Amino acid sequence: MIRVVHDDAPSGAPVFTTVIPVRWGDMDAEGHVNNTGCFRFMEETRMRWISGMGIPTVPPHPVIVLLDAACHYVRSIDYPATVSVALSAGRVGRTSLQTHYKLTHVESGAVCAHGYATLVWYDMVQQKAVPLPDLIRKACAAV
Repeated sequence: MIRVVHDDAPSGAPVFTTVIPVRWGDMDAEGHVNNTGCFRFMEETRMRWISGMGIPTVPPHPVIVLLDAACHYVRSIDYPATVSVALSAGRVGRTSLQTHYKLTHVESGAVCAHGYATLVWYDMVQQKAVPLPDLIRKACAAV
């Protein structure tokens, strides 16, 4: 059984930051990035971080599943724009990691959103959570 632990504060400095251009298709009918766009920016950031360490992210290797996720919207993001996303580590468990995100509008420097996601490493064959990769633990301990 997986226990949900809410952790409202990252442990320290970002472990990874990336820059993502806003695409025209990220906008909604109101002319700003749709709320799901912020979740996609967070997803893209964590996958760049994990893949950049050489950790496989598709079966037959364990995959990342989300236990929970949330986003607090501070300011709208309009096209054209670039978003910087800083990923910080929160609670590190045996099979899970809470990640925190700060989305910043590069051109203005304004913070647009804060979010988090609890990641679980999951073995699709065994249908159970498995221990976090050592590279993730080391990256989180280094900050």
